[in-house]
Amino acid sequence: MGRKPTPTEKRVTLSGVSWQSFGELLNELGQARTARLTYERGRLEMMTPLEEHDRCLRLIESLILVLADELYLKIYSIGSVLLTLSDLGRAIQPDAAYSLEEVRLQKRAELDMNQAAPPDLTIEVAIGKGAIDRESIYASMGVPEIWRYTTTVGDDVLKGDLQIYQLQGERYLATANSKLFPALPGKRVLEFLEQSDTIGLAQALIVLREWCKEQS
Repeated sequence: MGRKPTPTEKRVTLSGVSWQSFGELLNELGQARTARLTYERGRLEMMTPLEEHDRCLRLIESLILVLADELYLKIYSIGSVLLTLSDLGRAIQPDAAYSLEEVRLQKRAELDMNQAAPPDLTIEVAIGKGAIDRESIYASMGVPEIWRYTTTVGDDVLKGDLQIYQLQGERYLATANSKLFPALPGKRVLEFLEQSDTIGLAQALIVLREWCKEQS
């Protein structure tokens, strides 16, 4: 009997999709859509996240909220907003996005990068690999920092790998620490995720707050 394949995100990739057709699809799907969308010059990828995907995301968002609170950093969550760049035929939907300035979203929960400043931070949770180069899209939009958490489904879902990328010129470079939270190394995010699994989220948040105080 062969090995059972490892569950991964459900992805559908279409080619030859015009920007107009992409807009019509957005209208049809509405704001209640569950799929994450990526559009790159005629290619469209739709990814439906697994429950484990959203679990990891919620924990990372909890960490960010505690960090902002402890560091007295005013940061705005703009959720899984669709970032669009119509003149280049590009659009991307991160799992979460944060800005240091208050952002007014357009209809369909979109943010036009021709008219608005990019988010200061985007969060990506990856279970499996997509068909479109997401970093090049983010770079063209000027997003300064990306956190990408890569993991697999199963008991080790909270024992994945986190990479912090900062935009340098026209490409991203991996860095040990966040620019938005300079005292935060990527490994501390991984420790928080694992502690959330071993000692529970409530206790992990207490430990995180104590760690934040030690950094000040």
